[in-house]
Amino acid sequence: MISDYFDEVESRLKRSEIVADKSIDLREFSPQEGMLRGRLLLVDGSVLEFMEYLQEEKRLKYRFHLMDRHGKMIFRYDNAPHHNVSTFPHHKHLADSIDESREIGILEVLEEVEMLMLNSI
Repeated sequence: MISDYFDEVESRLKRSEIVADKSIDLREFSPQEGMLRGRLLLVDGSVLEFMEYLQEEKRLKYRFHLMDRHGKMIFRYDNAPHHNVSTFPHHKHLADSIDESREIGILEVLEEVEMLMLNSI
C-alpha cells in the first residue's frame, strides 16, 4: 500500500543525519496510488528537491534534483522521455553529461547523497 511507502520515507528522513530541514507533501489518491514531493535542506547547505508519482510499486514519474548551496546542479535523476539512452527513459544528469540509470526512488537517492557527503569529509 502507498501509505506504507510514505511511512517508510518519513521515518527514514527523520533518522537521516544529513537532513537539516524538510518540507514534504504526501498525497494518497487511492491505496495503490500516490505522490510525494518535497524539498530537503541538507546540513552542508545543499538542497534536494524531489517528486515521485507511484502506482502500486511502479514509479510512473520521478525526479530528484540535488543542488549545492549556490544552486548549481550536482545531479538530477528523472524519467522524462527526452534523452536517447539505453535505459530510456531513466537517466541521470551530471554537470557535463547524461548517464544511463535505472528507476530509482527517494530512499536510494538519499543513500547516494549520504555517501557523497561522507566521501567529501
